[in-house]
Amino acid sequence: MGWYKLKSILGLSLSLAKSYFKSRNEGSYLGIFWYLLNPLAFFVIIMLMSQVINAKPEKDYPLYLFLGLIMFNFFLNSTISSTKAMVNNSGFLKSIKVSHESFVIAIILEFIFAHIFEVVILGFFMMYFKVSLLGLLFYPILFVFFVLFIIGIAFILATIGVYIVDLNNVWDIFVRLLWFITPVFYFASESSLLYRINLYNPVFYFLSIARDFLIYQQMPSIFMTCLAIIFSLVVFFIGSMIFTKNKNKFAERI
Repeated sequence: MGWYKLKSILGLSLSLAKSYFKSRNEGSYLGIFWYLLNPLAFFVIIMLMSQVINAKPEKDYPLYLFLGLIMFNFFLNSTISSTKAMVNNSGFLKSIKVSHESFVIAIILEFIFAHIFEVVILGFFMMYFKVSLLGLLFYPILFVFFVLFIIGIAFILATIGVYIVDLNNVWDIFVRLLWFITPVFYFASESSLLYRINLYNPVFYFLSIARDFLIYQQMPSIFMTCLAIIFSLVVFFIGSMIFTKNKNKFAERI
């Protein structure tokens, strides 16, 4: 892929993302706060439950929980929306010549816009709990690899979604089951079965590294870091190949 084509794809993706972001909030009283309502509502509910179940929750638990929620929320929303990226834009695909990749990347960019607001709220939480904001300087580096991983998944889902109409419903169920398996709202000790299961869960590595940086103010393990990078690059490469191989058939299949 040449630089000119990449620039064209990113330019169109950004324009589409702005359009999606604006149209989603148009006519809404809460506007962008609808993006934040889901993680904040879950945060309040789980915090209330933890007070009932556990009389002495961990000191850093609110930060641990909120960071897990906003990262998994970004993964969940981006991937679910990508299952219909091609189908929802069938009119464009059939009528004009346009980069197919732009529709997928635009979805990711839309939720990146929303995630920025969530990270700002996280920053206020960190200040309230007197945790150094230094970790936020490292977060963008991790987030780039997290985004590459999600784009790879999104490319695969967008491709399969052209051939399987019900993929959106199937993936919705799967990713919500994954939410319970992933240590978003609970701690998984290294000796537990859930920890060993999550060693096969790429999202777990990104959450663990982010928590080490932002909450515990320590360098993540080399093992976690290397696997997160490998997962992101491999999934992105595979997803790109699958999408590129099939994109010329999308218009006739939709």
